[in-house]
Amino acid sequence: MMKGFQGKMCPRCHHAQMKRWTDLSGDEKFLAERLPMSFEFSAEERKKHLFCPRCWFEDIDRTTQTV
Repeated sequence: MMKGFQGKMCPRCHHAQMKRWTDLSGDEKFLAERLPMSFEFSAEERKKHLFCPRCWFEDIDRTTQTV
C-alpha cells in the first residue's frame, strides 16, 4: 500500500515517483533549495511540496494550503 504522495507521477516529465521533502537525500535537498520557487515560499511551506528528482518540477500540495 502506498502512503502519502508516494507514487504520484510528475506532470512535466512523467517520472513515476515524486518525492516529499523528507524523502529527498541531502544532495537532492541542496538542489531543491536552489529552485526558482525557493524565493516564493518559506522553507516550512516548501516542505509540503513534492519534487521530481528527474526534472526538478516542484508541485505545490494544494490540499494542505489554507484558503
